[in-house]
Amino acid sequence: MTNVRIVPFEARFREPCRALIAALPDWFGIPESNAAYLHNLSLLPSWVALVASEVVGAITLEQHFPASFEVHFMAVRPEYHRRGIGRALLDRLQTEADARGGRWLHVKTLAPSHPDPFYARTRAFYEAMGFSPLFESSAFWSADNPAVVLVKRLEAQGLPKTSRP
Repeated sequence: MTNVRIVPFEARFREPCRALIAALPDWFGIPESNAAYLHNLSLLPSWVALVASEVVGAITLEQHFPASFEVHFMAVRPEYHRRGIGRALLDRLQTEADARGGRWLHVKTLAPSHPDPFYARTRAFYEAMGFSPLFESSAFWSADNPAVVLVKRLEAQGLPKTSRP
């Protein structure tokens, strides 16, 4: 694994995060969505991955219900893919969701019915991290961009899965 530090997002990381998103046009190609992701980094709990002092990744957590959290946004510079950065970001986000009593973590991404090879890699990453597909729908985005919701059960409040109601 690359020597990475995961730190809370700060305003000084805004422009490096803009460059991060721009470095991933195969994943982030909708300008309005990109602007929203960038804006939400300062509104929602968010972290960046630093290698030396360079921002190489970012992640944002959104809480929908008391026990339900979403990976709202995650990006890793392409030259740092498959080096443990995404895992480190996701571990930090899961720790936060757990600390807040999270029981479920979910993420929306482009569905497998769409032939995009980049998003096939995204789904493979999340599945390797313990997420399972729950359902596919075109209601979130559009018929041309169907979404799949992937979910993962968390160990809320340090309790084993079997002892929670």
